[in-house]
Amino acid sequence: MKSSTLLCIGDSHTAGFPGYDPLMGGAPESSYQFWLREGLLRELPDHEFRLINEGMCGDTSRGIVTRLFRALTGLRCDAVIIAGGTNDLGMISDAQIIKNLKEGYDACRDRGIPLIAPTIPPINLEGYSAHLAKTNLAIEKYASTASGVLLADWFGALKDEDGFLADRFDAGDGVHLSVEGYKRIGTLMVPLVRQAILSH
Repeated sequence: MKSSTLLCIGDSHTAGFPGYDPLMGGAPESSYQFWLREGLLRELPDHEFRLINEGMCGDTSRGIVTRLFRALTGLRCDAVIIAGGTNDLGMISDAQIIKNLKEGYDACRDRGIPLIAPTIPPINLEGYSAHLAKTNLAIEKYASTASGVLLADWFGALKDEDGFLADRFDAGDGVHLSVEGYKRIGTLMVPLVRQAILSH
């Protein structure tokens, strides 16, 4: 049986907060990896998938990339999902967020590892819309021009008609995702991961 290892690295949206944490446990359905693996196994039943959850609540784009470099030194993986930026909004410049993320993206590409780059999810807090839009546009631009990179539009999948986090995807604080939200982005990435690993 063919097996693929997928490194999922990021902040609380990768960890699965509030219902799940890779270190503390919880309800696995409150993580996108649960739904992603389920979808992959439905499409590729003769394939085994190992999804490594390296989500850390509160982590910044700088911290995520630092941990990525450490992970890539000792791990052989078939694809990487790097998701971050939410905790940087309003703290550092949009340009610095994308600079940090690009370091991580480039590290994967330099190693020939297929990469999935999600946009930053919508949040229900005032004053962040312009930062979100500018950073997400830069992520989209990178994915459209760089080889070996697939865009996962988490923002588009989770937003309501006003560009905020849709109620059914909101865990209650306007930032973190409900189980339905994690199911939404996990399912969204099934064809992207399939494309990434089959092309690798």
